[in-house]
Amino acid sequence: MAPADRANNVGELVAGKPVLQLDFRVSLPLDLVSVMSLLYRAVPGSGLDPWLVATRRSMPDDLRADLDLLHGFSGRLLYYMEEPVLRFRPLAPENHEAGFGDLIGYLERQPPESYLEMVAHALERVHRDLGTPRTAPPMGDDGAWRRFTEPAVTTATSDDVIALVAEPAVLKERTLTLIRGIWDQVYGTEFQNRLPMLTVAARLAEPERDRGFGQAFANLTGSRLPSTLLSGLNDVECVTFCPSAHLGSFVSYIRYPPDLVVFFGAPDWIARAAASGRHEADAGATRNGRTLEAPRISGDDLLDGLRALADPNRLRIIELLGRDELYAQEIVGRLGIAQSAVSRHLALLERAGLVVVQPRRGMKYYRVAGDQLTGIAEAVRQRGRA
Repeated sequence: MAPADRANNVGELVAGKPVLQLDFRVSLPLDLVSVMSLLYRAVPGSGLDPWLVATRRSMPDDLRADLDLLHGFSGRLLYYMEEPVLRFRPLAPENHEAGFGDLIGYLERQPPESYLEMVAHALERVHRDLGTPRTAPPMGDDGAWRRFTEPAVTTATSDDVIALVAEPAVLKERTLTLIRGIWDQVYGTEFQNRLPMLTVAARLAEPERDRGFGQAFANLTGSRLPSTLLSGLNDVECVTFCPSAHLGSFVSYIRYPPDLVVFFGAPDWIARAAASGRHEADAGATRNGRTLEAPRISGDDLLDGLRALADPNRLRIIELLGRDELYAQEIVGRLGIAQSAVSRHLALLERAGLVVVQPRRGMKYYRVAGDQLTGIAEAVRQRGRA
């Protein structure tokens, strides 16, 4: 056989890529980026959460003007306002629990020149998306900057961008003023109120880790994987799924190699996860000819239920009891943790109305309070749509 013939019969060797790592977490800095972008888009008729539309309408005029300016010159994906937060490295282990003070303190320490670099990098990302890769022109060349920014401007103008980059200290101050203003006047209290729900959504998402990126994306967002996102995965190593209180059924993501952040609607995901976990109980109710209706849940009961669910061991107990009625020692054996810890978890779940205990033959048997769990899921869904 000739060498050429042998070559044609040998399979081609290509460099392999590691499987994408998946993570699921609540991140205050990333959630803040998401909410700012949603508020920027939340105009009447947008189809976004009514809370976003009403909140944008009620914002002070100067804050809304900065929101539109700083989101309005880096393309439809709003790259500039991602830059300060992504440079903070919110996905680094030491920043997983970062609060607003940690974020704003880091940004305050950055020199004004760093904000110029962020503008340049955001606009370069836009040009890469457009297939016209370019680097930022020298400072002071207004004509070149105008040509550089024109493909990326939306609600801002090239003149606005040139004025900002000409005064880096002003650029930094307006960026920080917007971030502080959104947190202090718009979203800080809302985030704290929604945090129990976001925590539950992230916990419920963790089993998706074993399903792979494509299936996890479809399950968590309820949408197909966009072709634009699929085509940009070559330089991504880790995907972090973050729950959002106000995203609804929309798809939102941040691609900042080597990281990809995908946001998913927390209320809808919690409702889908609860419905999936109660599949057998729902089937039994249908067979018996009756329709299960979720009970009305008060605000205090909802918070108690979400706090009770915001723990991996308690979620695991709910999962176990959703399959079968168990007594305490069986739960201890399956969880592999101390009996005293299981007792505390069961007591908390019982106080929240999520499990029911029935003494039989001198033992306490536990089962999921399915109606209460469904009621909590429905309450979260309704608040997400209110």
